Formats: sequence, structure tokens, C-alpha cells
Amino acid sequence: MSNKISVITVVYNDVEHIQATMESFFAQTWQDKEYIVIDGGSNDGTAEIIKQYSDKIAYWCSEKDEGVYDAMNKGISHATGDWINFLNCGDLYADVYALENAIKVDDIENTDIIYGNSIAVDKNSKTYVFAGNDTLQLRNRPIYRHGSSLIRTEIHRKYLFDVSKKKKFGFALDWDMIFRAYKGGCRFKKVNCYIEAYDVEGMSNQPIKELIYNYRITQDKSFSLSKYIGLQKNILFYKLRKTFIYKYLSAFLKEYVVNDILPHIPSWSLRKRILKTVKLSIGTKSFIMKRNYFMDINKISIGDYTDINRGCFLDGRGTIIIGNNVSISHEVKIITGSHDMDSGQFEAIYKPIIIDDYVWLGAGCTILQGVHIGKGAVVCAGAVVTNDVNPYEVVAGIPARMIKHRNKDLSYHCIWEVPFT
Repeated sequence: MSNKISVITVVYNDVEHIQATMESFFAQTWQDKEYIVIDGGSNDGTAEIIKQYSDKIAYWCSEKDEGVYDAMNKGISHATGDWINFLNCGDLYADVYALENAIKVDDIENTDIIYGNSIAVDKNSKTYVFAGNDTLQLRNRPIYRHGSSLIRTEIHRKYLFDVSKKKKFGFALDWDMIFRAYKGGCRFKKVNCYIEAYDVEGMSNQPIKELIYNYRITQDKSFSLSKYIGLQKNILFYKLRKTFIYKYLSAFLKEYVVNDILPHIPSWSLRKRILKTVKLSIGTKSFIMKRNYFMDINKISIGDYTDINRGCFLDGRGTIIIGNNVSISHEVKIITGSHDMDSGQFEAIYKPIIIDDYVWLGAGCTILQGVHIGKGAVVCAGAVVTNDVNPYEVVAGIPARMIKHRNKDLSYHCIWEVPFT
């Protein structure tokens, strides 16, 4: 089966970014691809840069259109590939393997829309963002960035961007298209790779409008009182989060209460209630000892029957996902945040860490950002893990390397019920 990818870039008067975006496409290792560029009649030099690459572009034009979604539909009409991806001007691929990693998704024959993770780029930071796993949530909200997806060409031609709804849905016409495809029974499949890096300050960075457009799209022609109330609550909460009072109240709860008061409370059941109040996701029979330190605890998820011993440091800024029956020994550090040391602005970088079921992290080990530790793996005491660890591997050293394999017949629970700990 052919898997030619048609990549479409739409642009208008963005001479500053067009070349970097185009070069990001040309650098992709996936060879079966074509490039389409739709320029809205730029007069700032953008068209001249595009023309320089004309021998590498399957189709391009520079002419007036009716806005970004009209330009996208125009690009779709010229696509000859099996799949379509949009790389908007100013956005870049996550790395040179992005398209190759995405198109190699399992069971591609029975997939209509492939979607993956994204990188949110702010002025002084990059945050690696997981797409949602549960496609049922598409009934309520987007679970991935449109740019971090590949859509079968025949599907995209069936579900074009409905520019007649531009006034009603504004910059969310891409979400409207995805929602209609979902309601129409399209088959979505997540690929566990990062596809595109996008500028947080793009045209859709209007949170209240985004909430309103999402409500209008998902109510799906019928009024829902619960969704309307949910919309009003979300708008209210967003406004509260921007206030001086919320800033200090949030810091008081997530920093002072969690890290200074809780370590002195000898009752785990009480500590657990407080931790859930500050939005820690923690499963059945899991246990956290006193005297641990948490950053952004609301971005940490812990499964069932998992134990965290004393003196651990969990940096949730980039998201930490811990599975079931995980044993985390004393003084373990799990660090999702870092910096680009070569950046003139000392750019911050946040990457998620995933720790699968039955993992054992030995005393004093360090897990660095972006690492995925597979099921049943063991990290020996004092090790520093900088790369993914495969299931059932035992790793040790600095940097950690595999030294043996673990028994795969694991069925235990991590349970700790000693009072006052």
C-alpha cells in the first residue's frame, strides 16, 4: 500500500518564518512525500522566497484567498498523496523523523486519521505535550493538535473546512472538521511520537474564545444544559486563574501545604485527601511517605498499589505518569524540567516521564526528562537514566546501561501500611 504524504503550508506575509518551515519539510527522512504551498498573495517578500524552492514544490500559488481555511481547502484540492498533513508557516516538525515515525503506525490499513504528540513553543520555553489516548473524549474536546495529524486524503476531501461557519466557529474550524470526522465514524489511531512544534502565540491563543467555540461545536445542533453550565464554569475558572488572589492561593496549596505542612501530618489517609484536593491523580492502595517534594503536583498521575518512599523529588512540570505496582525507593529524583544551555535566553524545556507497571526505582537514582521506563524494569541504586529503558531490563551506572534482564513473571502488589509513615 502506498503511503505518500502531501504536506500543505498556508502562509500570508510571513517572510520571517517561511524559509525555516519549508526547510523543516525538506529535511524529513520520509521520501514518499510532496509539498504544496498556498500563499494568500503576500507582498512582504514571502512569495519570492517560495519561488526559490519552486523546483522542489509539487504545487504553489500566490493569490488572494478568503482566509486560512479557504487556503487549506485549496491545498487539499491539489494533493495527490494518500495522506495530508498541515505544516503551517511558523511551525516546524519535531525532528527529521517525524513523518516517518507517524506513518509507521500499527494497523495503518484500518486507520483514517493518525495523530501524535506536539511541542508547545513559548518565548522562553518548550513543553512536550502528550496527545490524549482516549478517542471517546473527542465528544467533548480536542485531544491533539491538528498539525500533529495525518488524514487520509479521501477523508479530508469528504470533511473539508466548512468556511460557511467561519463567523460561528472562528479559528476553531479545524476542530469542527475533526469533530465531524469523529461523529462520521472515522477511525483514529494515536502514534507515540512527536510530530510538530507549534508557536503558542498563534492565532488560536485566545482561551475564552476557544472555550466558546468548543461549546458551540460539541453541542452538535442540540442544546445541552450541562454543557452550557460547564462552559460558564470554565470561563469563570479561567478568569479566576488570572487573578492575583488565585496565584497566591494556588502557590500556598501546591507549594507550602504540599511540601511544608503535609510532611508533618502522620496520617496517610488525611494526606491523601489533601493531595487529591490539589489535583494529584492517585489510585487505589497507593502510598506516599512523608517528607517528599513535589513540583506541579497536579501534573502527576500515580496508578494503583504504588509506593513512594521518603526523600523523593518529583518534578511534575512536564508531566509524570506512574503506573501500577511501582516501587520508588528513598531519595529518588524524577526530573521533567531542564534548560537549553546553548540558548541565549536559557530556554526552559519540559518533557514528560512515563514509568510503566512493576518498575522498581532503586534508592538515590535519577530519572531525567523525556525518559520512558518499560514494564517490569529495574533502575539500580544511584543510577542516572538519560534514555528509555526497555521492559524487564535492569540498568545501572552513570549514564545507566543494561546489565541483565528481570524475571517477567510478576504479579505482586506494593503495599505499605505501617502507621505514622
